[in-house]
Amino acid sequence: MPTARPVRRLFLTRLAALAGCLVALGSAACSTTESGIGLRGHSAKQLEEDRAGCLPFVLAHTEAGADLAEAACLAARGYEVPVVLSQGPARIGVVSVVGRGDAGAMVADFQACQMEGLRNPMPVIKDTDTSGIFSNFFSKVFQRGMFSHPPTPDEWALKSFATCLSRKSYTVSRVTRYE
Repeated sequence: MPTARPVRRLFLTRLAALAGCLVALGSAACSTTESGIGLRGHSAKQLEEDRAGCLPFVLAHTEAGADLAEAACLAARGYEVPVVLSQGPARIGVVSVVGRGDAGAMVADFQACQMEGLRNPMPVIKDTDTSGIFSNFFSKVFQRGMFSHPPTPDEWALKSFATCLSRKSYTVSRVTRYE
């Protein structure tokens, strides 16, 4: 019976790992809502009350957009909020931000960082003059590199947006690009 014991131990190890993963997922699911707002110690009922309390602020800042104004208002109240980077109707990505201070100043910062992220020029990657059969062939087949790829314009704008928010003393916890 020496083979039965290691198989059983392996089964119990996998079962313990599965249980640990389920507990981690359950605790992570309890800390955020479906809209991506991190509760940070608040209850779901408190979030609904705060969203209702932010409605006058959102209506007063229509030039910024409802999503951006609500994010600034909720961040001022201590929540971790997703701030969307978009260019016209196309959404590029989301940056999760923890802010503090005045919601009006946060709206201005969010708008300024969106403009900076969209206007920040991409770095120029200089092509090298390749010679030889193999190096010339690989440069034609893998134009953006074989192993590492330079960022796309959307990735570069999202990175610039997150960097701007970090520079303005916001805590950026997650950067997610829409596919």
